[in-house]
Amino acid sequence: MQMCPDCDRVYDPTEWGYCPYCTGQLEEEHGERYYKDCPNCGGIMYWDETWYCTNCGEEIETGEDDNNGIIEY
Repeated sequence: MQMCPDCDRVYDPTEWGYCPYCTGQLEEEHGERYYKDCPNCGGIMYWDETWYCTNCGEEIETGEDDNNGIIEY
């Protein structure tokens, strides 16, 4: 992996001979995702038709509106 000196983004030089972000061939993905604090272990739960904890596997079957906030990525 290599960091571009112009835009400070990381890319794979074996796959690209130049920065694909500076040339517009790749774009960074940005989005938002709801999260919920897990009552079982304190970890983070993500919504995918049910709330699922990535730490302990706890599932909660409430709606997407039952969240603690939004994570931007």
